[in-house]
Amino acid sequence: MRSIVLIIALLVLSLNAAADDRTELQGLHAAVNALNQEQQALFQQFQMLQELRRNNDQASYAAQLRPPQYSSEVPNYADVVQTQKDIARQGEDLAQQANQIYAQYKAIGEKKAQLQQRIFELTLAK
Repeated sequence: MRSIVLIIALLVLSLNAAADDRTELQGLHAAVNALNQEQQALFQQFQMLQELRRNNDQASYAAQLRPPQYSSEVPNYADVVQTQKDIARQGEDLAQQANQIYAQYKAIGEKKAQLQQRIFELTLAK
């Protein structure tokens, strides 16, 4: 009689543990999906920043290689230098933003790897 009660108690506990594991797995999958979406959004931002950096670099080269104009007006040296500094500063800002986004992307990847490891552990425990 005691053994039957003990077996029933163990069975109930194992069923509760299995239900908890399923609930945890569902939560983990939802978290991984959310992290995937966040990573995708960051990747798109990174791509846009890279395109802006390419355009900025082209503007910088164009400003340096600009052929002389056919007008009699000579550009102001201070304005030309300021424009070049602005372009360089903008390039540095874009590079810094890209580095920050990459760091966020990498951190999310690490979190996602931890969650995936836990999913793997729970899946093997079944």
